[in-house]
Amino acid sequence: MARLLEIERLHQVGEVIDNNSEDDLTRKCRTIEQQNQILLTQYENLKRELCLAKKTHVGTMVSDSRKAAKKGIDSMAIMVETIDNQINVVSQIRDFVKDFREQKITIKEFLGGPPMQSVSEEIMSDILE
Repeated sequence: MARLLEIERLHQVGEVIDNNSEDDLTRKCRTIEQQNQILLTQYENLKRELCLAKKTHVGTMVSDSRKAAKKGIDSMAIMVETIDNQINVVSQIRDFVKDFREQKITIKEFLGGPPMQSVSEEIMSDILE
């Protein structure tokens, strides 16, 4: 009965009624269900890719940076400070070797190593590695 009323309404409006096709609502539902399934598959693939991306070196860095930001830690400032310290250490070593080359220091002083002011051995070994 409802289908007959729908056909009558369509006829009055002037729309073409296709008697050979399946119910329009059923066809639209099936199309929407297929689209939903495709979207669900895409969503699952994106979740999997995101999980894999988080496990990479770059993903770990991003995650750590966000965690630090939540705690109020300025990770960029810490990295810049660390790099500046390493540059200072390397500059001191360069100047020390330059002084030896220019014969401003003796072999005995050279073998004693450069004077490191407030530089820990750990930083020095990290740089030399």
